[in-house]
Amino acid sequence: MENEELIKAKERKQKLERSRFKQQTLPAWRPVPTLVTSMITFVIFGIIFLTLGIVLIVYTEEIVDVEYRYDNKCSVGSTCQVNLTIPEKMKQPVMVYYQLDNFFQNHRRYVKSVDYDQLSGENKGVGSLDACDPIKTNSDLGFTQSYGGVTLDPSAAANPCGLIARSFFNDTFSMFNHSIDETDIAWDSDVEEKFGQPANAADIQWISTVDEHFIVWMRTAGMPNFRKLWGRVRDDIPKGTLTITINNNYDVSSFDGKKTFVLSTTNAFGGKNYFLSICYLIVGALSFAFAIVNLIGNILVNRNKLGHDGNNAHVD
Repeated sequence: MENEELIKAKERKQKLERSRFKQQTLPAWRPVPTLVTSMITFVIFGIIFLTLGIVLIVYTEEIVDVEYRYDNKCSVGSTCQVNLTIPEKMKQPVMVYYQLDNFFQNHRRYVKSVDYDQLSGENKGVGSLDACDPIKTNSDLGFTQSYGGVTLDPSAAANPCGLIARSFFNDTFSMFNHSIDETDIAWDSDVEEKFGQPANAADIQWISTVDEHFIVWMRTAGMPNFRKLWGRVRDDIPKGTLTITINNNYDVSSFDGKKTFVLSTTNAFGGKNYFLSICYLIVGALSFAFAIVNLIGNILVNRNKLGHDGNNAHVD
């Protein structure tokens, strides 16, 4: 009996030794932040974010941005010419945008009123277009002809359907002495994967769903004031006066909106936008503020520690 207990104890010891050999537990390294290390960390982050903010502001200031509001200059349904003052030479490529103010493309009902299967090229009947409510038929659209010139059946399915498509921005722009390249303005992922058209598209669609201006419009904006890319000017625009011809077709009076024609240069960080640089500056300033708080805390802790040690020495 005693021999069996000794054998079992020996086996348990061997198992324990093998387990320790396999696992080889190492002590975990856990950094313990102190006032000093926290202060140093905040200072480093402050320097990084302030530097980024200043660099972004410098780059943004180099961008030339020219805006011209035209909805109050040209009547709807007319073509007019306007003169833009270019303050300094704009190096190519110059981005051409249209800007809409007070247009809520992020409204819940507006965003839901679309059928993505139809946009990808599927030919669907009226009964399967409930997602497009209230624009499901050609009579809901108000258009009588396809973009190919064929008369549309009022009771047939609207193609494309929905509020987003129906509100498509259809003003056009041209320049004197400069051409606007209207290709490659939409996202490649949208052009290649999300938008297509059936074989008889020119007979049933009131606008081509592979038109890049349409594709740009269908990517809804998150804010009520937004810009959308219209095209690019591939040559430099010199300082001086530039004549723009505008076909004003899009009525914004129903929602008290504004329309603006925009020319802008770009840099490695995109167009003119102070928001990101201001965010970096704020974060950098807050990091330095926290570093100062930690410094004050460190001074107070050391002062209390010295006072406590002095009291102990006096008692001794």
